[in-house]
Amino acid sequence: MPPHDHNIPYAETYIGPTATPFTHHTDGRTLTLRGICPTCQGVTTSEYAYGIPGTGTKGIFSRSQPDPPETQLLAEFHYCECGHAHPQLPPDAPFIGCGASWKVTNLQAGTA
Repeated sequence: MPPHDHNIPYAETYIGPTATPFTHHTDGRTLTLRGICPTCQGVTTSEYAYGIPGTGTKGIFSRSQPDPPETQLLAEFHYCECGHAHPQLPPDAPFIGCGASWKVTNLQAGTA
């Protein structure tokens, strides 16, 4: 794996689906996605609280089983959250990272 490239300037760029492997695990309250940013190669971790839209059922459909929460991770757009303030990072950036976003296609069960 190449080292984290801290010199990549911040740029909000959708890079499309990535085959880079990501792991997911839960602690009962949050679902955590962890992997390597395909752009800057930094370790990125995103936490999602349970109750992600589209993962539950209500009313007449409450007897049916909702999709597992990790299924929703394949539909979501994910952002670099490597925690490094890349050059040109705007002060109001929603995530601290290189600005890249992608969809995960290689999702594996992991541990904390």
